Amino acid sequence: MNSEGNRVLLLVGSPKAPGKSVSEALGAYVIEKMEARRWSSETIFIRMSLQSDEGRAALVEAVKTADLIILSFPLYVDSLPAPVIRAMELIAEARFDKGTHFVAIANCGFPEAQHNKVAMSICQRFAHASGLEWAGGLALGMGGALSGQRLEEQGGMVRNIIKALDLAVDAFAENKPVPDEAIRLMAKPIIPGWMYTTMGNIGWRRQANCYGVRKKIRDRPYQR
Repeated sequence: MNSEGNRVLLLVGSPKAPGKSVSEALGAYVIEKMEARRWSSETIFIRMSLQSDEGRAALVEAVKTADLIILSFPLYVDSLPAPVIRAMELIAEARFDKGTHFVAIANCGFPEAQHNKVAMSICQRFAHASGLEWAGGLALGMGGALSGQRLEEQGGMVRNIIKALDLAVDAFAENKPVPDEAIRLMAKPIIPGWMYTTMGNIGWRRQANCYGVRKKIRDRPYQR
């Protein structure tokens, strides 16, 4: 496939500032690899784009001109952040018929990647409702162990993530959907489960100390 002239759009669904989110780090890795294959690219931070009429119009226009759209977002409970849902509504209202491929990359703070299933189903339904071509999704668990740094700077725990994204990029360059092997690799735990939950519990206690509620961390105010 001749990739010259093709355009990839990254939609960052995290509300965090640029350079701070796992969602951006995952998407940026793909964008960099696609650029190496002579694709042009654009990155839009959804929360920022929704703050003005001009930003919303630019978002829809960017979707119209893309050949491949990658939505990278953090899981909020079992769904997508509210700004992402709003952006989906705007895009769905515009409707598209050029066969643009749409891919989702979801990361959650739960140890298991399977918690992203509902959100992935929402993304698939959105693609169909908008006239976009669903090209699959990659679901990551243990996102809380990662940072907004470049993936290449985050050590051995991201090796399967990088392998998964590399396989996905190879497929995207050939106008193909996310490969099953990429999905499997992305879903693999990046560290042992016990280690992740231990680190998480330490983090919760530190936050509780910061807000002076360390002794209330086990309270259940709504329990009968």
